[in-house]
Amino acid sequence: MDATNAFLTRRNLPQLPKHTDQLGLSPYPAYALSAACFASSIAALRNTPGWAGTVPLVAFAGAFGMSGYATTIDKENGPSMATAWGSVYLFFFGREAIKAMRPGPLLLTAGVAGSTYVYGKEFIEMWT
Repeated sequence: MDATNAFLTRRNLPQLPKHTDQLGLSPYPAYALSAACFASSIAALRNTPGWAGTVPLVAFAGAFGMSGYATTIDKENGPSMATAWGSVYLFFFGREAIKAMRPGPLLLTAGVAGSTYVYGKEFIEMWT
């Protein structure tokens, strides 16, 4: 872990959090979710049930990527952006993924739910 943090520091990137309760201040969960959405957009091209669709997945990949970038600049508004976009994804596409019961859409939905929890917890702790 120290070698990874030294590598990130040399490149002026934020370090990995040492404890899981600090994940809400890190941009890396949002970046990972952005990459997962973008990779899932390729699988959604086949029109299999449960996926949100190619265009929405690419849009959410951009939204999660921007919220990760915002977390590096603004520790107050970045987690709120990730929470908002995660909630929107779950509201519109969570039920469809659960109904389809396919592993890919379920894993992406679980990732979005986990990220929304991590950033939402940080957002609530900041404002209370």
